[in-house]
Amino acid sequence: MQRRHPRADSLHRPASILRRRRLTRRDLLRTSAAAGFGIALGRYAAGVPAARGAAAPQQGGTLRVGAVADVHTLDPHYSVDWSERPVMYAIYNTLVSATPTFEIAPELARSWKVSPDGLSITASLAPDVRFHDGTACDAAAVKWNIDFILNQANNSPQFKQLQPFLAGVDAGGPTTVTFRLKKPYAGFLAAFTERPGFIVSPAAYQKYGKDFGRNPVGSGMYQFVEWLPDDHVAIKRFDGYWGTKSYLDGITYKVVPDPAVRDTMVRTAELDITSEPDPKDVPVLQRAPGVKVVSENPSGHWWGIQWRVDRPPFNNKALRQAIAYGVDRDEFVKIMLGGRGSVANGPTPSIVWWYSQPARAYTYDPERAKRLLAEAGYQKGFSAEFSTDNTPVGLQFAQLLQAQLKRLNITLTINPVDPSNLYQQVLQQKVNWTRTDWTLRADPDGLLRILFYTGNYANSTGYSNPTVDKLLDQANSTYDRNARKKLYAQIDQQVLDDAPYVWVFYPSEDAPMRTAVQNYAWIPDSVPRYRSVWLTK
Repeated sequence: MQRRHPRADSLHRPASILRRRRLTRRDLLRTSAAAGFGIALGRYAAGVPAARGAAAPQQGGTLRVGAVADVHTLDPHYSVDWSERPVMYAIYNTLVSATPTFEIAPELARSWKVSPDGLSITASLAPDVRFHDGTACDAAAVKWNIDFILNQANNSPQFKQLQPFLAGVDAGGPTTVTFRLKKPYAGFLAAFTERPGFIVSPAAYQKYGKDFGRNPVGSGMYQFVEWLPDDHVAIKRFDGYWGTKSYLDGITYKVVPDPAVRDTMVRTAELDITSEPDPKDVPVLQRAPGVKVVSENPSGHWWGIQWRVDRPPFNNKALRQAIAYGVDRDEFVKIMLGGRGSVANGPTPSIVWWYSQPARAYTYDPERAKRLLAEAGYQKGFSAEFSTDNTPVGLQFAQLLQAQLKRLNITLTINPVDPSNLYQQVLQQKVNWTRTDWTLRADPDGLLRILFYTGNYANSTGYSNPTVDKLLDQANSTYDRNARKKLYAQIDQQVLDDAPYVWVFYPSEDAPMRTAVQNYAWIPDSVPRYRSVWLTK
């Protein structure tokens, strides 16, 4: 799930380039999909090229990454935690990739053609690609991976991302794959920039069985070395890589849940790079010798709260709306973010093409909140447990919410949970009311569907609205961008009114690093990727 919670995923921002009304590769893809043209974006190899004018890349060194949380599995077919994706992007290739401007670009699939009726997509794969175990990463392997996901008996979380739209996949020779769609689906290729698109070695999967998640084998720039739970994951350069070779000898993802500790370790050169710093540390890091901060602000990563709308007490819409009006988002931005961020009024930030200004949004209005509490039958307030990750920022978020809602006579008991386990507890319905954060996907359907479509795998609030389901189906069945934008405006407004979540803020996305780290770039889904990074000596 894209939740970013330490973590599920989210957790996901093109800046000004996406605001300009010009034809991008993504626009071209949609136009071509309707017309049946083939697409090939050759300048993007299976790695991000160095920026123009940058110093020549240097070989060698091991990148030490401060990871926010430990992984639970490195099997993409069963992954749901956000913390697993940075590692998987290094070990595996996806069928297609997302660029720093959130365009769809080639990866294993070097080009593709959409049929005139939109019901089939034929992809041409890179030739002579090998997995780390020496077996072929070809059309048969791609078909095996997709068939695995579509086999409901395997119970893959990715099943609900593909099954509603994908009838099947055919291998037409070693480098040709055809996807047969049940209906036109504008977000289909974007789905393969993430978990459904990670291609694993069928031979290794059959060798390791249920232990594959601890023995991952892909075709990516790096191959697995070891995973010591709650300590680190280590990977090394794959010398047989088919695309642009990695500059680094390896990467070590060191688990350091406390952002203040991660920040200190970057300043003391115990880590080379990390993400999600404590916002108050960012100015200090920017001034620290030997340190720089690469930022994306505004971002497409939102923080908020969620609850089970199908269980008491939050199966009461008036109660949910009362709390939404009782949250002072400006105070959160000022206190938690030090002003480095913006107020969130829904799941879609203003930096993407599908954003529309909501007609009705929640502003801080304690008097209206009190009236709605009375309407909900809680005129004297109520008490409830609120779960959050037991990190400094997670606890700060909970404590600030606790103080704000106390003004409405709502008493929060804070339940701190290990960040590696919180989202698992949400999925298992062990907690009701909790902090959450998510990030964008390369297509609006990618996040909105998994969160709000009835019964979807990441719909952890129990939310179900037939109108939203119908609108989501309409929006992803057309390649007309203007029509889709109008439909997503209706979806955003409806879920905002229904309040399965209360959106609070969009933080700045910051990556503190040593000045030796070169060529790091944010992708709009906010998942750190280190394929193109090198270290100066």
